[in-house]
Amino acid sequence: MKLYAPAVLFLVLLVGACSSSVTTATPEVDRETLQGTWRPVSILENGKSLPEEQFKNMRVKLVNFNFTFTNGANKHSGLYLIDPRKSPKSLDIAVMEGPENGKVYQAIYKFEDGKMIQCMEVANRNRPTAFTGDAGSGNRLEVWEKVQ
Repeated sequence: MKLYAPAVLFLVLLVGACSSSVTTATPEVDRETLQGTWRPVSILENGKSLPEEQFKNMRVKLVNFNFTFTNGANKHSGLYLIDPRKSPKSLDIAVMEGPENGKVYQAIYKFEDGKMIQCMEVANRNRPTAFTGDAGSGNRLEVWEKVQ
């Protein structure tokens, strides 16, 4: 039960945040856009592009706020908790099953030209404030497209 506490806390915070009408961005609109299966088209980590071989079989399937991530035999699942009212939009990826059970990644996200762009700090100590994977940033910038 202890491992679910961070995810439950984020969900409670998200629901509370959703009740505010400060901006026109809503979790429902972004949640609907997120629905489906996505595959990465590029990953830039601290200034270095990862070779496609490392992510060509990577997929994330999103249903409501639930995700299932696969990359070959590596599989884990959990919750995608978004707050589109923040600038940049925030994303917490709470792993509930798999080898990273209990881990919560702090990320930012946006949609651009039909793609989902996510950025997270590799060390996962802080949430990034800008979409960059440049050298010295300590960030991983991922560009995903929907699988038809």
